[in-house]
Amino acid sequence: MSRVFFIDTAAGERRAGEPDFPLGIGGTASRAAVVLPGVPADAVLAWIALAEGHAYIQPAADSVELFHNHERVLTSSWLKSGDLVQLGDSVLHWDVKGDQVFIKVRQRASEPELTPPPAPPPAPAAAHETGPVTMTSATTSSTSRRRLRQLVIAVFSLLLLVAVFVLLATPVVINISPAPETQSLRGFPPAVPVGRRLLVVPGSYTLRATREGYRPLEQTIEVTGDGFQAFDYELQELPGRVRITLDPDVPFRIMVDTVEALVDAAGIAEIDRGRQRLRIETARYLPEVRELEIAGRGVLQELAITLQPAWASVQLDSNPPGAEVVVDDVVLGTTPLATELLQGQRTIQLSLAGYQPVAVQQLIEAGTTLALDVIELQPADGRLMLDSKPTGATVSIDGNFQGSTPVTVALASGTEHRVRLSKPGYRVSEQRVTLEADAEQPLVVELAAEYGIVFVTSRPADARLKLDGKPAGKGTQRLRLTTRAHTLEFSKSGYTARKVTVTPRAGTSRNVDVTLKTLAQAKADATPPKLRTAAGQQLRLVQPAGRFRMGASRREAGRRANESQRLVELTRPFYFGLREVTNAEYRRFRAAHDSGSAEGVSLNGDNYPVVNVSWEDAARYCNWLSRKDKLPPAYREQDGRMQLQIPPNTGYRLPTEAEWAYVARVAGRTAPARYPWAGSYPPVSVAGNFADARIADTLANVVPGYDDGYRGPAPVGSFTAHPLGFYDLGGNVAEWTNDYYAVYPGMADKPVTDPAGPASGDHRVVRDASWRHGSVTELRLSYRDYSRTARDDLGFRIARYAP
Repeated sequence: MSRVFFIDTAAGERRAGEPDFPLGIGGTASRAAVVLPGVPADAVLAWIALAEGHAYIQPAADSVELFHNHERVLTSSWLKSGDLVQLGDSVLHWDVKGDQVFIKVRQRASEPELTPPPAPPPAPAAAHETGPVTMTSATTSSTSRRRLRQLVIAVFSLLLLVAVFVLLATPVVINISPAPETQSLRGFPPAVPVGRRLLVVPGSYTLRATREGYRPLEQTIEVTGDGFQAFDYELQELPGRVRITLDPDVPFRIMVDTVEALVDAAGIAEIDRGRQRLRIETARYLPEVRELEIAGRGVLQELAITLQPAWASVQLDSNPPGAEVVVDDVVLGTTPLATELLQGQRTIQLSLAGYQPVAVQQLIEAGTTLALDVIELQPADGRLMLDSKPTGATVSIDGNFQGSTPVTVALASGTEHRVRLSKPGYRVSEQRVTLEADAEQPLVVELAAEYGIVFVTSRPADARLKLDGKPAGKGTQRLRLTTRAHTLEFSKSGYTARKVTVTPRAGTSRNVDVTLKTLAQAKADATPPKLRTAAGQQLRLVQPAGRFRMGASRREAGRRANESQRLVELTRPFYFGLREVTNAEYRRFRAAHDSGSAEGVSLNGDNYPVVNVSWEDAARYCNWLSRKDKLPPAYREQDGRMQLQIPPNTGYRLPTEAEWAYVARVAGRTAPARYPWAGSYPPVSVAGNFADARIADTLANVVPGYDDGYRGPAPVGSFTAHPLGFYDLGGNVAEWTNDYYAVYPGMADKPVTDPAGPASGDHRVVRDASWRHGSVTELRLSYRDYSRTARDDLGFRIARYAP
């Protein structure tokens, strides 16, 4: 913001702005803005100019005698607040107050005229005329010298103190905006002004400053000995004072925008300077809003307001009269009633003993008169306290459900109501009741039991019966029961119990026939014949029946020495995979698996059996699949090797050698099978994926005259299924089993139950022929192989015990 300059001379007062600079000082006819008396009309003695916002003065010529703060100025000199400029007999005062600069021109006081007395004073009397003189000339001289010495010491001490002060003092400038009217700096030693600066000895000083319209300033200043210091302060403007007078004179509060302002006992609020939006709020009058320019700086302003009522006059009446009137939880009186209600949506409640309370929603408009229609009060409801023997009966009144007994229901008084009670096993009861207003009437209804006949028959006939949890005799008998739901429980040792719910009917009989299952039957029925894994494989339930012989007789063509016969009995039902695990299914467990290629064909087709999988990784796949189906893992890992849990659980695992042999040779057949097909070697039709004519260029042992259509493996399930629906139990790929490899001589007549192989070993048993096998030895279902490493013609299928 640019500054404003006020020029006060004998010719009057004028204003100037920064664009008017430079300002001339001189006579009336010159370009001078500051006119001095006694100066030739066309003369300009000096100029006041601005440089970077700072004012300075410069003589118009070298011959002009211009004194700045009593010092002769030959070139130019900066102007500061409080400076004096002397030109001839005129003295220019330069005062700066905020953005205002005051330039005052005054005449220097003239020399006074001095007139001596008309006659000189009389000569002093002679010594002998004035009495004896006690002081000799020597004494006078001595006294004069002593006084002179004291004076010299005093002057020297003063100069010494001044020198010490100057050495210790720090120059300080105190800037206060806007310029105060009074200012003081208290402390010891006192500060010494030097121009606009103060010389202050380091220490604590108290600064006080005042200006009308501003809060007094009082600050403690800590002056250090670190050289020149400047202290800047700003006076805080006093808020304006607004006295608010209301008609009528009622308590109020005042909001300035959204902030409540404090009001003193005299009704005066302090509000910041500027245009403000005032909102005056009272308890029972409409709010008043005023826009007011607040002068600020402590100036008192008056605001008088006539209030407008915020209520309406309301007339209330009821039939019958005398009802208590409550509005917004405040009791106002009884009808008929004349009252005043504040504007807005109001809830008017009327209540009278013996009558139903009434609530009326009414919009009240300020400054109006409202007469409501007479409110008709309805007689109060009566209360029916209903119970039954036995309790728990369903209640409906006038066709509306009301709960179950015991229950209390409010019903219109003076009107007949139809009460109906019903409960299973009891006859329906209907009553008619009429209640008095605001009265309670008890009613207890005794319900009559209702019966029906039930004939129950159990198999076996000697089963025992429980009726609703209590023993009731034999499972075959005639029962007379109430017409409600009853639970019949039939049981016998060695059989699974069975519960039946029956509801007899009055007037007609019912028959209940129950056949109990043996425990074995119930367990078998509870086990599903097929199941599907989380990876999508299907498994079929196998129920082993009796003993069977593994291995081959010595007379069997192609028999190997490791195929000695064993007598085996499988006692636990188990699930057996319908197909070999495919690449797609295995890659859900290990996405990066590569089955590779062999004999010029890829082994990686999604529906091809997964190969090049170690026994350990096949076991890990089974554990992964168990976790997916929330089953216990069948294997535990120890030192990097997978071991079957003992005893075996129901998690997915590899089939035991005995399970594989039972499914391949015995299950679903009338006699143990020798080959995957019926008849002798070689097969007369396509019966599986074996080494055939398509790979005869590579392999020496192929099935004579046989072509299954594949040089390598085939998609799983491509050939005729086993009698129970299992695929590729002869050919396609060989299969890992759970067992460590061992031979079992001399076991042909020694039965072994649920064998799972030795507890340890170096190799695992491999069963089944593959697409690389074509000899009579390899294609027999009793053929046994073993391995410790993965192969390109070796895969696996999964199994698990039934629960």
